[in-house]
Amino acid sequence: MIGLVAAFLAGCAVTFALTRLLDRRAAHPALGPGGGRPRGANRRTTRVDEAVTAFGEQLEHLDFDPAAAKVTEAMLADYQAALDAYDRAKLLPVGDEARIARTLDRGRAALVRLSARVEHRPIPIEALEGSLDPAPAVRADADRFLHSGTAPGTFEVLVDRPEPGRPTIAEISFKGNGNFFVRPVTRTDARFETGQTLVNYQKAYRGRHLIDDSTTHLKVELQRIEGACRWSVRFLPISEALPLDGLAHGTAPHEVLAHSGGRTTVTVQARTTGTWRVDYRSPTRDSGTDWIHGLGDGAKELPVPAAGWILVQFPQGGTWSLQTPS
Repeated sequence: MIGLVAAFLAGCAVTFALTRLLDRRAAHPALGPGGGRPRGANRRTTRVDEAVTAFGEQLEHLDFDPAAAKVTEAMLADYQAALDAYDRAKLLPVGDEARIARTLDRGRAALVRLSARVEHRPIPIEALEGSLDPAPAVRADADRFLHSGTAPGTFEVLVDRPEPGRPTIAEISFKGNGNFFVRPVTRTDARFETGQTLVNYQKAYRGRHLIDDSTTHLKVELQRIEGACRWSVRFLPISEALPLDGLAHGTAPHEVLAHSGGRTTVTVQARTTGTWRVDYRSPTRDSGTDWIHGLGDGAKELPVPAAGWILVQFPQGGTWSLQTPS
């Protein structure tokens, strides 16, 4: 009996929240008929105005139906938090770019949580207050998937996936002299874990990494920096993986390639003074991973059982080429 009452009350809560959201959506200047730019747009710089407008457009085109049968109260709460952030960002006063940036970031974080709930992925939570350095830079731009900074310290970037339900690529870059580290982090209510280091460089770096479903944040650390520096993390759709169609080659220390065919063998040729590794990663979680590795110049063959992604890892630099049979 108690269980039935609890279920009834939960259902009432969802219905009430849904009614409020639908009423609000119908009356919303950006999400209702006709669209529209942020109120007070003439009071802002072009960059900030574009950032707020872009977030409103993302909400408008969001593939989420709050009236769908399987929508939960938590999903509705995240959706409402995103709407609230948009409304607040529109009305913040002239020159308060820092608050606009923080408000948009909170709205984007709500969309990340909503996407994770819909796709049944781990729900990210934020770091404890004061456990990381302040934000590396005030950022209020239209590119939701770009994060950057110009100061030493330790920062965390929330993983945002451009293609719902699919893996994402993190394109990471660094310019400067000092220790630059990037590590994957899983932080949810049930789990807090830091994975193996993705990037460990003391000089200029640019590479691309496949981010798995369990990773919720990327931790960026800059230590012993000499002079000016700049880093960035941009999340790309997996459809932007470099196609492996016959022959592919490059010098990037880390790269993600896509094999769209069936069973084959990839011939890997390496020219480097350091260690290297090439992995095959299947789109399905239950099929495992195949990989080869070496030290210095060499050539090896990687068996590829089906379509999937090829991950190139040349951490000490060098030249690589991958070729499939013609």
